[in-house]
Amino acid sequence: MSTTRSMSDAAQLDQHDVRALTQYLTVLEDLPRVDGADDLYVVVSESGSSYLVDAREGACECADHRYRDVECKHIRRVAFATGRREIPEWVDEDAIDPDLGRHVTEVDA
Repeated sequence: MSTTRSMSDAAQLDQHDVRALTQYLTVLEDLPRVDGADDLYVVVSESGSSYLVDAREGACECADHRYRDVECKHIRRVAFATGRREIPEWVDEDAIDPDLGRHVTEVDA
């Protein structure tokens, strides 16, 4: 991520956002578990763990969301990958996972 940013920019991008943009996370909309279901996605991590994300409800089955009640990196990854959430212009594009939205259809935000 770029180190040149204003305080308001930094507030907009916290560590969950950074992980959502830079970690190897694959968002899939066509697995049998979610195929044909609007706003449901499976997010697969580098370790092979997978999590069901409901973009409409802002819900994820991961422990971070279920037990800590935070908007986890999986929810945020879906939002960035589908275009529901805009990536701030000041973010270093070279730091973003190049496969960010490879397997999803962009939605009208």
